[in-house]
Amino acid sequence: MSLTAPLMTPPPVLRLLPVPVSEPPYDDELPPRPASRAAPIGPLRSLPPLLRLVPDLPLDQEAPRPRTPASELPPARAVARALVQGLLEVLSGVRPLTQLQRGTSTELYAELEERVQAARRTDGRRPVTGAVRSLHVQQRDDGVAEVCATVHRGQRMAAVALRLEGVDGRWCCTDLAGL
Repeated sequence: MSLTAPLMTPPPVLRLLPVPVSEPPYDDELPPRPASRAAPIGPLRSLPPLLRLVPDLPLDQEAPRPRTPASELPPARAVARALVQGLLEVLSGVRPLTQLQRGTSTELYAELEERVQAARRTDGRRPVTGAVRSLHVQQRDDGVAEVCATVHRGQRMAAVALRLEGVDGRWCCTDLAGL
């Protein structure tokens, strides 16, 4: 141990820095813009055909998609039960219709949309989990399943029939009767 006092380092020198500007400049503080000779962008119809926002064919004239065989699809029973329960919840007003868009064809979705908009609002009670009482599925190898279900709606029982078709590796409801 040394008997001399340790050398003290001098404190750092403090500097005062200006605060950076955090707001954008006002319009009168901007530099003048050079005159542009380019024509302004016109309506969407003037875009090149590669950038079209709407498909050329209307929805009713789309080419039919190839049907997925039943061997490549999930079990139809579980999909049908979830779809029927979802339909009951949409019709009672506790689930938005958009949640069923992926599981229905465009034509059926449009019909459901009209029906939901025309129907008067209910009290919004959620259908009970066991609202789908019985479910019978007849499945074919070509990717078609016909479903018949008995459902509990309020104080009454009702029958529902669905047609599921395999499209793009999933079941899609193309027809509905009874609700």
